[in-house]
Amino acid sequence: MNKKILIIDDEKNIRLTLKSCLDEEGFEIDIAINGEEALKKILSNNYDLVLLDLKMPGIDGMEVLKEIRKKGNEVNVIIMTAYGTVEKAVEAMKLGAIDFLSKPFTPEEIRKIVKSVLIRPSLKEGKLKSFEDFIEYAKICILKKDYEKAITNLIKSIAENMDSAEPHNLLGVLAESKNDILLAIKHYKAALDLEPTYKPAQKNLERISQLRYSKNGIDLGAKENDKEDK
Repeated sequence: MNKKILIIDDEKNIRLTLKSCLDEEGFEIDIAINGEEALKKILSNNYDLVLLDLKMPGIDGMEVLKEIRKKGNEVNVIIMTAYGTVEKAVEAMKLGAIDFLSKPFTPEEIRKIVKSVLIRPSLKEGKLKSFEDFIEYAKICILKKDYEKAITNLIKSIAENMDSAEPHNLLGVLAESKNDILLAIKHYKAALDLEPTYKPAQKNLERISQLRYSKNGIDLGAKENDKEDK
């Protein structure tokens, strides 16, 4: 059976781009143009994945996410944003959303993130071998709120690929969630030592280093890291 995906975005061009791209992969696609319609569809259908725009008039993406979790719906969610950073991202993480896609995005980026999220449930802890396996399993652990196991698997992912900034950035986010600010700064700096242009770590370090510290704007690592914010 084909995987069923719901696209939620108030911008027609974005909806058409996503639908066209995912149609080519053989997915079954449904559309919602606002939060109200999205809630009705999610709560009355079984979707394998939801692509959710964060900024919408009326009920926004965060409110949609909160409401479906209140109802016990654990569907996989990818949050889309044109702003590069995600406000209340720690809150989103605790609501089971750790995958972010920054606008504008390419068809290749869309397909990559969708496929990585859909295959994630098939990963088994005792059979993890590659960098991708460890980092994706770490995300499973984060969504299950098993943060210690997430940290263990992120460290294993670093051992497989010592040149990637992504696991260091995620370790920084986890440190922030525990209010260990000094450790978070250490991880963000480590990410930037490896990839000086890695925007999630740049933004997180800039924000966390401000005199008046705030978690607003924390960036878990969108797929579009090398583009300027829209």
